[in-house]
Amino acid sequence: MKSNQLVSIIMTCHNGEKYLKEAIESIINQSYSNWELIFYDNLSSDKSAEIIKNFKDDRIKYFRSEKLLNLGTIRKLSFDQCNGFFITFLDTDDYWAEFKLEKQVKKFQENNKIDVVYSNYFININQKIEKKNK
Repeated sequence: MKSNQLVSIIMTCHNGEKYLKEAIESIINQSYSNWELIFYDNLSSDKSAEIIKNFKDDRIKYFRSEKLLNLGTIRKLSFDQCNGFFITFLDTDDYWAEFKLEKQVKKFQENNKIDVVYSNYFININQKIEKKNK
């Protein structure tokens, strides 16, 4: 498996402005830089479009639905825009640790017989962080 392969990140959004900036920044701040963000705006009426368009990064691809779609349909439309060897999802109210993509791509490169990689996660409830191991 070739190193430094493109990772497509799918982010679908319907009125996700509350945490959107932090979510996008967590992508931009990844130690693994060969990624594209497929951002599909699912007819948001908040400032989501304005927030995403303020990021001047050619790796961010913006799409907008003309009508409100269910999650499966909007993810399928997003998937059709992906160019990456790997595909991952990030919701607008989540964010990634700095080395997330680097570590996960490395796992695929170490063992070409695996199809899925997942990791621990943290939950922030009322400013109390709780780590969940998987």
